[in-house]
Parts: sequence; structure tokens; C-alpha cells
Amino acid sequence: MLFKSIEEVKQFLAVGAGTDFNRLKSHIQNAETAYLRPLLGPILFNELQDFYNNPDADPPAENKILLPELLTLAQRSLIHLTYWSGFQVLNATISDGGFKRTENEKVKSLFKYQEVELKEYFKTTGFNGLDEILFYLEMEIKKSEGETVNFISFADSGAWTILKSSFIPDTYTFNSIVFINHSRLTFLRLKSSMQLVEDLDIKPLLGEAIFDEIKLEMVKKTPSAKVNAILPYIQKATAYLSTALLMEESGADLTDKGLYFESTSSENNLITNDQPSESERINFLAQRNKAIGQNYLERLKSYLIANAADWPSYSGQTGNALRRNNTDKKSFWV
Repeated sequence: MLFKSIEEVKQFLAVGAGTDFNRLKSHIQNAETAYLRPLLGPILFNELQDFYNNPDADPPAENKILLPELLTLAQRSLIHLTYWSGFQVLNATISDGGFKRTENEKVKSLFKYQEVELKEYFKTTGFNGLDEILFYLEMEIKKSEGETVNFISFADSGAWTILKSSFIPDTYTFNSIVFINHSRLTFLRLKSSMQLVEDLDIKPLLGEAIFDEIKLEMVKKTPSAKVNAILPYIQKATAYLSTALLMEESGADLTDKGLYFESTSSENNLITNDQPSESERINFLAQRNKAIGQNYLERLKSYLIANAADWPSYSGQTGNALRRNNTDKKSFWV
């Protein structure tokens, strides 16, 4: 566990002097298990835990000067996620007599709106902290490319934020098309949706030969000019269609960073909302992005037709452009 005392907690959160650390311990462990360990992966998390337990020991040379910063980022995020995930239990007194709310003449419980705002603060700060961790690791690994790679275990993990084999390889590229607040958590959450779009929309449209050619060329240090020219059409369709899929699947918009973790619900059970406006808004955004994505697919088809010399194997060059259902039409196309 990355905390040993309430004094360490006070470095990141202004808790009262009488706060009992023993009440927090199980919630810190739960937050570590649910959020920090899956994000870092078992190897890097254990390395960070070893450094915390014995900071004078010698960690891997490439990480020695970087682990203190990573530890600070991890603790800041962890303690806020601890209070968010354990909010209801920490806000109650549990005894043999049942569950009670703490209140006396001098200290009263928060109003409902204050509880909602406080819990939202813990959640937002905690998940923003996880995004900071991903950004920090990404930058340090990029700095060390070609030399001894920093945090090599994370670079080989499923949470690594550079997807070189994807049409949209990184958060920056995705955010330049659809705004996701530069969130690496959101980008990673979109990974499976992007793969679905590639398999079910992009590949059938391009055809296997063109699809494979672009994939092989785009990972090169200097892709060919024709691949650089067609990639924006593919990326825009992929970005809008994948965000539509994610919103349809999750019922939440793209700002909920916690959706990266399967154990996190997008709903806040402290909020009472009698209006169905939120679900309607999400559905509207999903349908809007799907429509934009389909429009970009049509633009991709048009681009392939207009640049037939570059993509002679494209099978839709003539058939799709003039095909029409003649039923009940005054003119007749053949």
C-alpha cells in the first residue's frame, strides 16, 4: 500500500487532525486494486511499491530518478479515488446498532448538494491524476527512445498510450479530430471501438489489398505521400464512428474518464434527476457522431474514386457511383 499514515495523506488532502488512518486503509487498498494497479500493470506497480517501502534501495537504473515523481502522482490520484470510492462508508458510522449518520450539536452532515459536489470533486481530481500519470509515463518513454527505455514494463503493457498499429495512434491525433480533453484514459477506452470500426467499416470499404498496404506504410518513419494524403479521411471516419459506439455502449459522454475501468459506473447514485435529458443528450451525440462518421466514409469513397491512379485496386470505382434503385423513378439508369 502506498500510504502508511495520516500525515502522508495530509500532503495531498486537507483532512482533519483527528482522522483515523485505520478507517482509510481498506479503502486505499480497494482503490489501488481497482484503479492504480490495472493502470500501471503488476510489474511497474510492484516496482513502485518496492521503492515506496525502501526508497534507499537501488531500483532499475533507468527508473531511479523517475520513481519519486511517479510516486507523488500516484499518491495524489490514489487518495482522491479512495475518498470517492469509499464515500458512503466513510460518511457513516457502522456499529452493532446499524448504520448511522454522524451529527451532533457542533458538527452537522453536509447538505445533499454539498455531498454531490464533494464526491464529484474527488472523482474528477482522482481520474485527472491517473491521466497525469499516463502523460508522465508517455513523455518519459518517448524521451528515452533509442536509448535505455524508461519504464519498459509499462511500454509493453495494455495501458500503453501509443497504438502504432492503429489508424489513430495517439491521444493528440484523436483529440485533433474529436475533442476528448486530451484524456489518455478516454483514448484507451476507445481502443476496442476503433478496432471494431477498422474491421467492420474501414477494411470492407478499402478492400483487403489497400487496407494492408496502408497499414504497412503508415508505421514507417516516412510513409508514402499517397498514404499521408488518404489517412486523414480514414482517421476522421474512425474517430467519429468509434465515439458513437462508445457512447451507445456506455450511455455516457466522452468526459467520463472512469469508463476506462470496468468496475466504474458512470452514474452517480447521490444524484436525483427526474428529467431524462441526460440520456437523450447522450443518444443525440451518439447519433450525431455516427452520421458525421458515415459522411466521412462517403468522402473516403469519393477520394478513392478521384484518385484511382494511386489506388487502382479499389473495387468501388464505378459501381457505387452510378448505382441507383430505379423503382418509381421517372428516369431510368442502366
